[in-house]
Amino acid sequence: MRPSLQASDQAPTEGNGAVESVRALRRVLLVDDERDVLEVLALALAPLGYLIETAINGADAIERALAFLPEVVVTDLLMPVVDGIELAKALRANASTAGTKIVMCSGVAEASVRALFNGYDAFLTKPLELHDLMETLAGLLRRPAR
Repeated sequence: MRPSLQASDQAPTEGNGAVESVRALRRVLLVDDERDVLEVLALALAPLGYLIETAINGADAIERALAFLPEVVVTDLLMPVVDGIELAKALRANASTAGTKIVMCSGVAEASVRALFNGYDAFLTKPLELHDLMETLAGLLRRPAR
């Protein structure tokens, strides 16, 4: 299992306060079949106070989401194995992840995506602008869970 990226390089120990800071990190699961996209996003978000986990397709993401229990899942729409819509439906159908915020990302027009599934919380057009993603995450994490 891949280790999650943390916002601190300091190893968490009871004596240095890092345990409390790790607990306070906001958990985000990034899902995309392009590994370089995942790496860039994870490296950009981790220093901003997010605990990041990644998955390379929707099936991998479902498994990781059940173990990691992210507050937000940022997912690509078009992926092999299980696509973003099926991932989002699976998250909504499971009591453990039903309240997870979902950011759907695609180069496909949002109206086309919404016609197939409207249970996501935000939509971002690909290619992603990091600033837009950071604003979206900040806004979603201020909202109460579903």
